[in-house]
Amino acid sequence: MATPKSDIPAFDSSDLNELKQKLIDGCHILDREGITDSFGHVSIRIPGGEAFLTIAGVSPGCATLERIIMLDLDGRYIGGDKASPYEWPIHARILRARPEVTSVCHTHSPWSALFSVVKGGLRPIHMYAKFLPPEGPPVYPAAGLISTVERGEALVATLKDSNAVLLRAHGDAVVGSTLEQAIQRTIQLAFLGRLAHMAVAHGEPLYMSEEELATFSSEPAFPARPWEYYLSRIRERRPA
Repeated sequence: MATPKSDIPAFDSSDLNELKQKLIDGCHILDREGITDSFGHVSIRIPGGEAFLTIAGVSPGCATLERIIMLDLDGRYIGGDKASPYEWPIHARILRARPEVTSVCHTHSPWSALFSVVKGGLRPIHMYAKFLPPEGPPVYPAAGLISTVERGEALVATLKDSNAVLLRAHGDAVVGSTLEQAIQRTIQLAFLGRLAHMAVAHGEPLYMSEEELATFSSEPAFPARPWEYYLSRIRERRPA
């Protein structure tokens, strides 16, 4: 076990209770919205520290407060369940390289997997794409899981300053300045893929330009209305 730095709370500190619950809610939302299956994971940075929380060897839809792990940004165990996700370098390397990022989502969304192997990628086709570059999210070109630091660094090099990256024949990684923003972007990315897939059945789509994307309002870090909606949908499934 790594010795926690002084600015990282102990795993069982009450200071982390809200973050832990938010992490579980985010995982359940992605499952409820049909984005994740038995694989995928979400992380949230420990404020002010070089560490993060993520789910431990469990499907997002089955995540509980008892199945959370804390790792530092080198992947060393700090506390919680000891089953590190196999692709922890996705989270650790992005969080280290992008200090403005608080949360990372990794899913095997079929829409991301589809457009990771389609020539031309996933180009903006709806206002929800305002968090993406005009040419669409970059594509990490190497097949295989991101299970090593080297692959994590290569993923970061592909992501650069974008908010999402598609992983070839695999899925995606989406970032946000808050967990709520990362979750919403992940859901919107799947929506964009589904819409683009439908659009090509009607001919060549008229993709959105950079100028058109800029006409839409700025994206809030805390999307209060969507978050309330998504929480209501997972609470429908939880026992009273």
